[in-house]
Amino acid sequence: MNNGLTEHRKTFRYRILLSILLFVSTELFAFPTVLTKDWKLSVGKNVDLSEDDPIWKKFDSLPIPKEILQNFSLPEDSPHTITLLRKIEISKAEIEELNTDGLSVHFPLFTNVYEVFFNGDKVGEGGFISGGRILKNGFKRHVILTIPENKVRIGENEIRVVLSADPGEELDAYASFDSTPPLLDLQSRNAEILSERSTLMLLFLYLFVGFYHFLFYFKRPQEKYNLFFGLFSILLSAYIYLRSNSVYELNLDPFLQMKMEYMIVFNIPTFFLLFLDTFFESRVSSISRFYQFFAVALTSLIPFSSRIVCVFLLQVWQFSVLVFVFYSLYIMFRALIRKNQDSVRLFAGFIILIVSAITDLIGSMQWFPFLENYGLLKYGFFTFELGIVFILANRFLRVHNEVEELNLDLDHKVKERTGQLQDTLSQIQELKVQQDGDYFLTSLLLDPLNRHHLQNDFITLEGFSRQKKHFEFKQWKKEIGGDIIIADEMTLKDRRYLVFVNGDAMGKSIQGAGGALVLGVVFRSFLSRTKTVSSYKSKPPEVWLKDCFAELQNIFESFDGSMLISVVLGLVDLESGIFYFLNAEHPWTVLYRDGVASFIEDKLELRKIGITGLESKMKVKIFFLEKGDSIFIGSDGRDDLLLGVDSDGTRLINEDESQFLKRIEESRGDMGNIVQSLRNFGELTDDLSIIKFSYLKEPIRFQSVGNLNSERFPDDTYLKYLETENWEDAVYYLENLKKKFADEFLPPIFKKELAKVYYKTGKYEEALLLFETLISDFPEDVENMFLASLIYKRFNRYRQAVELGERVMLREPEFLNNVAHLAESYLFIHKRETAIQLLQKVDQLDPNNSHAKKIRIQLDRPVPDHRNG
Repeated sequence: MNNGLTEHRKTFRYRILLSILLFVSTELFAFPTVLTKDWKLSVGKNVDLSEDDPIWKKFDSLPIPKEILQNFSLPEDSPHTITLLRKIEISKAEIEELNTDGLSVHFPLFTNVYEVFFNGDKVGEGGFISGGRILKNGFKRHVILTIPENKVRIGENEIRVVLSADPGEELDAYASFDSTPPLLDLQSRNAEILSERSTLMLLFLYLFVGFYHFLFYFKRPQEKYNLFFGLFSILLSAYIYLRSNSVYELNLDPFLQMKMEYMIVFNIPTFFLLFLDTFFESRVSSISRFYQFFAVALTSLIPFSSRIVCVFLLQVWQFSVLVFVFYSLYIMFRALIRKNQDSVRLFAGFIILIVSAITDLIGSMQWFPFLENYGLLKYGFFTFELGIVFILANRFLRVHNEVEELNLDLDHKVKERTGQLQDTLSQIQELKVQQDGDYFLTSLLLDPLNRHHLQNDFITLEGFSRQKKHFEFKQWKKEIGGDIIIADEMTLKDRRYLVFVNGDAMGKSIQGAGGALVLGVVFRSFLSRTKTVSSYKSKPPEVWLKDCFAELQNIFESFDGSMLISVVLGLVDLESGIFYFLNAEHPWTVLYRDGVASFIEDKLELRKIGITGLESKMKVKIFFLEKGDSIFIGSDGRDDLLLGVDSDGTRLINEDESQFLKRIEESRGDMGNIVQSLRNFGELTDDLSIIKFSYLKEPIRFQSVGNLNSERFPDDTYLKYLETENWEDAVYYLENLKKKFADEFLPPIFKKELAKVYYKTGKYEEALLLFETLISDFPEDVENMFLASLIYKRFNRYRQAVELGERVMLREPEFLNNVAHLAESYLFIHKRETAIQLLQKVDQLDPNNSHAKKIRIQLDRPVPDHRNG
């Protein structure tokens, strides 16, 4: 394998016949003439230089002795060129022998660029040099050149060989290859050197075996040793082909061909090690992994390396193969020690394979002059292949025998297994009856909690609920799931409200139903207390929503995250048309107005109920309904629709939330048509619940309450006072304007402006009367609440101040002045911890807030008792 991997050799039979032929050639015929000995050498290309010139140096035999070349001074920056010369005597009888056959000359191997001359005429060449550089390599095995008959003369004839190589490369002509020396012989006999029938037969056999094991691997991927052995066999066949003479039919560049040989041969031992590991150990060892990385590293360097570097990498690999051999033997001996049945059968072929590989390797490294690379590896592998075939056949027979044994009592096993399956089926049916009974009892508990329909003069509410899980228990057909709808009417602060909740509990069937049941019971309980306990009735809507949400949160937090639920919890002020609601990770609320559906939310405010820490992130949203508006609220079953199945069998689920808007618009807001439109668009894959409520009357904030003698307000005079902050004149002007009309005909904007200027001028009692009226009639105005809360605090009515401040914070959690004001109010009613928490929130919003600093000073002082204020 030296400088191109040592050639696959011809059979010993040809070598023996050739030796006999050479021995008796002088008796039977003149040819062949062995050209190993009696050569002369000179530096440079000396085609016409006389053989008597003293520049010629004699040497005994090919290959060229290294000491001969060392005596010459060769250039260091350009190719080295030498000329070899040999004289040959040809008799008249030998010339006559050529009448029936041509003459040719055979050289086992030229190391690079070559030219061959016979009697002064060029008869062959390989490679190309131009401009002092080798542009094309020419090294080739078994160079056989035809000598024209008219160039052969009786008596003395001459052969000259011009060889060139880059500095550092080998510069030589081999004395033997495949045990065949350089010969001058008849063309027919030299042509027999190229005969490769046995080599090509083995090559095809190994290629077939490799693909055969590939087939085994694809049928049984868990048997990876088939993959590694298949790769090993295929790479070996590729290497044999590249080392054969048939490869020259491809007209590859010799240097490229050499690189391909190296890249393939570096990886052959790797796959053999992987095969042994997975075959005997059922795993890949760290040593094999390391050798694999080592081979890959060498392989990756080859494409970018010069010929000198490639030869060096080959030598490194050759030494590593010896390590590989010892580790392979270690694996085999371990298998033998464990008395692995297959290892015993494989060991003989393995030993032959290793011995033949080592013999070829040592021969290629030229450690011993009498030992050559005879190409024994391809024959040794054949014996190893026979061992593999025997093992596979033996395994097949074992499996076949096991199948026959199983078939003997198959009928008995089938009956036994059928009986076991029947018993299991009976148990499953019994368990299903029990399960359906549990489902039925749970559904009976849920039925009275659900309320889908409600109607009065102001609003109508209708709902749809369809659970994914359907079951039958005795004569009843029921459904069960985690969706729930509850709606009712109640009174807060002498105002009527529609109250509802739409929830979707985590989990399917019984788990989801458990969450829905807990939600329904807790919500119904809180609603019942609101109707019967005066302290609950007196809560503002924002505070009521907060307290209801907090109670649900406390209950679900106790489940430690094993039960979560998404909800929309809402109140509708029937007179004002204000919609207060909280959304805890439920699909967004939809408004249907004038034939157009749109979302009234644009971001997620709260996570599901049951997740710790939600109270601090609570925000009550409000929306102002108009006459004819419809609000749609639904669980995520409205979006999780199955649209079909793709070519890979993957289910396609709708991910476009806006599709629900399109279903509402094309159904014109009709609940029954919406559900049918959803089913037409895709298959329902989850529980589905939808609430629709419609506002029927004109809200009081839109009703006419006078127009100040049809004059525009605020007018230019009042706006001028505002611009100059002339509050005294503003009060005087507005009071004179007010005297012209009764209080019930004053528009809200006039009352609000009058209340503000009263506040600016210190007339707090008059301002508070107006703010209280505005808050009652028009609760949507946060500014009115905030200013009224400030006045309550000034009058030491801290509980009223806290109530309004809480309402403002629930709507506007980041209203800084209100948070600081609320902290101070809590301090005055001796709720110190709440005040501290609110101050921490102020620090988050504004770390340098002066109001907060004053409140912190008050924390260290005694606070008068105003808890009854």
